[in-house]
Amino acid sequence: MNSRIAQIVIIFLLAFFTGVNFVVFPALGTAFTDSSLFGLSSSQFGNLFIPQVICIIISCLGAPFLVNKFGPKIVLVAGLLLMITSTGILWTLQFFMNDKSLLFPILMILVAFTGLGFGLSITTLNPLAASLFEKQKSSAILILQFLVGLGTSTSPMMMNLIGNVKNWIYVPASIFILVSIIFVLFLFLKLEKGTFFELPKHFKIPAKLWIFFMAIVLYGFIEGTFGSFGAIILKNQGLDNNKASLGLSLFWGGIALNRLLFGIFSKNNDLSYVFLFSPLIVAGLLLILLIYPNVSLIVLMMFMIGFFMGSIFPGSIGWGTVEFPTLSVLVSGFLMAANQIGTGIITNVLGNFSNQTNIIFRFLIVCMIFICALLFYLKRNSKIKEAF
Repeated sequence: MNSRIAQIVIIFLLAFFTGVNFVVFPALGTAFTDSSLFGLSSSQFGNLFIPQVICIIISCLGAPFLVNKFGPKIVLVAGLLLMITSTGILWTLQFFMNDKSLLFPILMILVAFTGLGFGLSITTLNPLAASLFEKQKSSAILILQFLVGLGTSTSPMMMNLIGNVKNWIYVPASIFILVSIIFVLFLFLKLEKGTFFELPKHFKIPAKLWIFFMAIVLYGFIEGTFGSFGAIILKNQGLDNNKASLGLSLFWGGIALNRLLFGIFSKNNDLSYVFLFSPLIVAGLLLILLIYPNVSLIVLMMFMIGFFMGSIFPGSIGWGTVEFPTLSVLVSGFLMAANQIGTGIITNVLGNFSNQTNIIFRFLIVCMIFICALLFYLKRNSKIKEAF
């Protein structure tokens, strides 16, 4: 399977299934905390994802150098095998439920495997997608990230479909089988290392890339806030449980829709200023929520916030790939790590302020204004028009 169409189909399917596999552990939260099953405490379940964040950061930073040495296919094979192995072992834990003392440390190791695998896979998939669309690199990355996001929303949906939490094994079993099938198809794919994935023998991280890094760390603060504490924040704003869940779903739906539309329409339209002003629009929407917390508008506002946030992260990777073509894999890993650093920091800090919604909104508004300022600074003498 050496045709370009086969490469595109399999690479983008891999992005979707990587997203599905990545969130299998969060999706099984109700099973992990069920006393009749895994019996983890709330604190244990929260601590479960610390090794995942650490391992994603390590693998995202290490992947560019591994791809440079071994090529994209070997690194992707390693990343996918780590994720498949983790999900497969999780499936077999049904036979070891009697000894609960071992379950938590085993889950910690499996989550670490998933984090390493995800970091290696997604860091490689971003530039791989860009390499398949030389004249539309940013659009390719936006659509790839849309598929990753679509995948991450699929695992929780699968948990809802099985109904009874005691049927939890069907989720990792299904994911293991589906990802294994696409993995086997990928093995038959011929991928050349090519110059696109090579790093210069001597290089230093450009100053501009550090500014991208700072912007994405700030973005990680916002994504981590809504991802980890979104339901709590919405309930503090007066929503009941059902509307809070709806608001959070619409937030992620808005992010996904924006990435898809940006990926489609940026090919033939100049969307650079839409991208540049997006953080300022998000800041304005957050300000409205802060000064006018109207319950009937909050759900719609969550969709709008997610929508205008959608392109910031993958768009920055795409822009950075255009800006630094000889460092494309490094850009992907560096900014993926920045997102995880921001998410990890805010997840561990915000627990102390989760009930102080006004403080959180003010903080997020400031972050968004800073992101906008950093993006406009980067715009000077840049290739942003080529990216969007």
